[in-house]
Amino acid sequence: MGMNLRSYDKSTKLLKLADLAASGVTIQGENNVLVIGIIDCVQNGTRKIMENLAFGVRKENAVPLTFNLENFDYVKRLTPATAKYTRNYTDFVAKSVEALARTNLLDCVVAVIDNSVMGLGILEGCTRCNCPVLLMPVGINPTYDETMLMAAGKVATREIKATDLDHLITTAARQVGTAPSDTLTLSFWQLAEAFGLTLPGASKLVVNQGATLDFAVATGVAAKERADDIITTKRLISKRTLTENLAQYQANGGNITGVLQFSQLLTMIDLKIPAGLFPSLKGNLANEAYVVSADTAPLTTTGQAWVYRSLTDALMALTSNAIDNGVIVLQNCLHCDVSIIAKTIMAMNKASDIALITDGYCATTPVLTVANITPHGFDNQDFANVQMGDTLEIDVTKGRLSTNVSAKDMKLRAKRNIVKKYEIYF
Repeated sequence: MGMNLRSYDKSTKLLKLADLAASGVTIQGENNVLVIGIIDCVQNGTRKIMENLAFGVRKENAVPLTFNLENFDYVKRLTPATAKYTRNYTDFVAKSVEALARTNLLDCVVAVIDNSVMGLGILEGCTRCNCPVLLMPVGINPTYDETMLMAAGKVATREIKATDLDHLITTAARQVGTAPSDTLTLSFWQLAEAFGLTLPGASKLVVNQGATLDFAVATGVAAKERADDIITTKRLISKRTLTENLAQYQANGGNITGVLQFSQLLTMIDLKIPAGLFPSLKGNLANEAYVVSADTAPLTTTGQAWVYRSLTDALMALTSNAIDNGVIVLQNCLHCDVSIIAKTIMAMNKASDIALITDGYCATTPVLTVANITPHGFDNQDFANVQMGDTLEIDVTKGRLSTNVSAKDMKLRAKRNIVKKYEIYF
């Protein structure tokens, strides 16, 4: 049952309020006043934004209730392996938000977030209880791709070492006045904006500027309007609008990565990504993998596998000219942005000679790139057991991603592979 208060008749609502009062839960405001939940998922320099959101809600004669939800970055510091299993954390966030919405009889949720993991959890939690939701961005960095391209050029021309990459990206981002971000979070906001899950302009909003606070007030006002009309995620993303929204997302520069993030949410509202919208590959290396290359990238390649488990190792081999051609394989990179590798290949003018496959994600690039491979490198299956020197074949025209290694040899490798499934934390 949807949790918007007007989905109840008067007697049911009064009984629910009585149950909450008996259990010690206080509901602020009059019973007929719209209640907007404002959830702070960042807790770092967001006090003023939270105040402006509450101001926007009160301005429309609704009642704001504020909550805190622990940031994913904080959890990563406590348990680093959790970053490799973000699906569990997303579910954890979804359950928490659903409980908040149900317990407090929220008519709408507004969430202040700075990463896609929290964002998806908020959206899924509200969708489970059919509660309208609006997202408020913090920490968006639209210049990230340009920063990565500049860094890739410096690495490719040996102006800096691959080990200095993180420092360069952080310094460059600070110079343009924005916090370091990643293409996955930016891609998330582009798609959220296209679907109407945040206000127009969210994916271009720069952090720590006055416009952010004005945006917060406007979001608070819009939250009341959304609650008033009961505009839920299911109403926003219909079969009729899905293709249009995806087209708008691509026009904003989005790629397959963002769409794959939203696949779970689309499944929840009984929608599927239109078949054939994005090229997918299958073979003896993967049950499924997605081509994220630009239209100008090569469609086929066969070559030697160059296998690495860290971006730094791959970059050092690439920029030392150890790799002239073949396929760079990045394993154990789940939820990792490997765009810097593709951009370095492009900066070295080797896009026609070197391809890239990974279980992580990558922005669109002229390099032949296959990403989001499942099962991934932590599952100790075929992709996890590709070794240096194997012959790999990528054929986009036939939808194939395969190796010359026999199934028997792969099973023997799996027995010897010490990289087992990672620990699950939630």
